[in-house]
Amino acid sequence: MSAVPAFALRRLAQMVLSLWAAVTLVFVAVTQLPGDPVRALFGFSPPPPELYARIRSEFSLDEPLPVQYGRYLRDLVTGDWGRGLPTLRGDAVVPGPAVIDVLAVAAPVSATLLAGAVVLQLVVGVVAGALAAGGRWTGKGVTVVATLLVGTPVVVAAYLLRFVFVSELGWAPFNGRSGEPAAYVLPTVALAALSTGYVALITRAEVGDTLRAPFVQAARGRGLTTRRVVGVHALRPALTPVVTFVAAHLGQLVVGLVVVEGVFGMPGVGNAILGAIGGRDRALLVGLTTVVIAAVIVANAVADVAAAALDPRVRLQET
Repeated sequence: MSAVPAFALRRLAQMVLSLWAAVTLVFVAVTQLPGDPVRALFGFSPPPPELYARIRSEFSLDEPLPVQYGRYLRDLVTGDWGRGLPTLRGDAVVPGPAVIDVLAVAAPVSATLLAGAVVLQLVVGVVAGALAAGGRWTGKGVTVVATLLVGTPVVVAAYLLRFVFVSELGWAPFNGRSGEPAAYVLPTVALAALSTGYVALITRAEVGDTLRAPFVQAARGRGLTTRRVVGVHALRPALTPVVTFVAAHLGQLVVGLVVVEGVFGMPGVGNAILGAIGGRDRALLVGLTTVVIAAVIVANAVADVAAAALDPRVRLQET
C-alpha cells in the first residue's frame, strides 16, 4: 500500500476514535449537569405527574445513563440527531425544535463566517508575512501589528469592532438577523483577527528561512527579482506549515464563532448553542455541540490527509 492511502487509513481510524471520545464526553458532561431539565419547564408550579412522566419517558430520562447513552449512539448512527425539550404554552405541550431543523437554518450563517475567516487569514496573513520577509521596515511593521492581533482575544476584537464601526460610526448593521451582506463583514474580521496574526508571523519566519537556503541564493544569482524569488521560490515551501496551522486551529475558530455570533447577533450555530444554554435545553445543547465537534474533527482529518499528500514530511512524522 502506498504512503498516502496508508496515512489516510490511519487518520481515519484516529478520527473515528476521536469522534467516539468527543460524543461520549459531551453526552456525559451535559446530561450530568445538576438539576432536572423537565422540572424546570414548569417553573415554580408543580408539574402534573402524568405529563412529567410522559416527557421524561419521551427523552429516555427515566432510564439509566448507560441505556440513554446507547440510545443516543444509535440515533446518531441512524441520522437522528435529537430535538430540544418541549415548551409549555398554558396546558399545551409544544414539541422542541429538531436539531437538524436548527442546523438547516443556522449552519449556512456559521459556514459563511468560518469560510470568510479562513480565506481572510490565509490571504491577508500570507501576503503580509511574505512582504515582511522581503523588506526590513515592512517586516518590523507587520511583526508589530501581528503581535497585537495575536494578543487580542476574539471577544475583545468583537466588542471593539462593534463599538467603533456600529455604535460610534454607524457603518455596519448591528443585528445580523437582518440578512444583509454587510452584517457579515465585522464578525468575519473579528473571528479572523487573531489567526491572521499567527499566519503572518509563521509565513514571515518560514519565508525568511527559505530565503537563506542555497537554492534561493542561486535564484538570486540568476538575476531574478525579489518579488519573483519570494513569490515563486520561497513562498511555496512556507505554505505547508501555514495550512497545517489553519487546520489545527479550526476548533479555536469554532469556539470564537460562538463568541462572535453572540456579540453581533448572528443567527448561526454558535448563537443557537448560546440559546440552548440560556434556555437550559440540554437535549438541544447535546445535539448541536456533538454535530459541531464532529464537523471540526472531520475537517481536521481531511486537512491532515491533504497536507500529507502535498508534503511527505507530514507522513514521515506519523511513522
